[in-house]
Amino acid sequence: MVQPKKVFLSEFAVNICSGRWLLTSASQLMTGGTMGPKETEVSNNSHIYLISKSPIISYSKEYFRYENGKISGRINYRVDGELREKDFSIDFPLLDGAVEVRLSKYPHREILTLDADGNEIRYLPASIICMGMGWHLTNRELSDLEVLYVGQAYGDGTRTAFERLKSHSTLQKILAQAQYESPDSEIQILTFEYEPYRIIHQMDGRAGNVISDYRDMDRFRNIVDNHLSEYEQICLVEAGLIRYFQPRYNAIYKDNFPSDKHKILESCYNLDFSGLIVEINTDELSFRLFSDGVKASDHHICKIDLLDPEKRWGFFHSGRGDGSFFKLPNVIERKKKC
Repeated sequence: MVQPKKVFLSEFAVNICSGRWLLTSASQLMTGGTMGPKETEVSNNSHIYLISKSPIISYSKEYFRYENGKISGRINYRVDGELREKDFSIDFPLLDGAVEVRLSKYPHREILTLDADGNEIRYLPASIICMGMGWHLTNRELSDLEVLYVGQAYGDGTRTAFERLKSHSTLQKILAQAQYESPDSEIQILTFEYEPYRIIHQMDGRAGNVISDYRDMDRFRNIVDNHLSEYEQICLVEAGLIRYFQPRYNAIYKDNFPSDKHKILESCYNLDFSGLIVEINTDELSFRLFSDGVKASDHHICKIDLLDPEKRWGFFHSGRGDGSFFKLPNVIERKKKC
């Protein structure tokens, strides 16, 4: 076996970070509705979507009241079958010709306003009350979203991520299984924009016997002059997040990324990128993502070594100055061949 070693003074990583994002329940997605201009823009430009789950939040019919322009009552949800309850009271003016306020039918997940002919004007999900009151800021049961599936929203530009999801077979499968296996949970959809990638340049001055002449500089020029396409970037994000979260309903990339056989890495290898760093951030609204193998956090940084460490050390290996090297922690490596 060839002894692993540093070859070049410089190493390069692709860094891709999430930007704006949207969160909606699958029930709201499937029943339609109209987004505001800002939300529509984000939806139209989303690159990645996550299917997740969280507790179902409902109103208690027994405690619901609408008096003097205020709605009040009790919100409830269950975790592993155990009931959680919390009281609320907020101003709720009747707008746009509405004359009546009532709860939706069982399981009472929405408050509805109706006009004189009984037509629905507005609705207010119980989950929005929780978010508006900031309850998820202090209650992790309401803020933590389990990642079940990662998919690519990047299409041909004719349909948004939400439009594509409505007919997605995997979403239908998850909805059916979740209803059976987790009756106290509902499916949530998150869509993310991703910013253009950044190049992170590492120079290991403590590594000895490495190439540091014009050949090293030529690699840098080649990376700067030859850009990854938007499609390649989104494929890298999707594969990186799948490998990182190990979602239950994903199959491709879940266990074998990275690999020389993956076509989406062809440009990275041609340009000699040795690292991939994918970030996903939900701290704006203080929600946290997690999976069976990943702890809940509002900012995840997925670090992937694109090289075979049995043959060469790259971006995530650094010299100590005494001839020995160390690897940064929590870096995903390709699986060793049996």
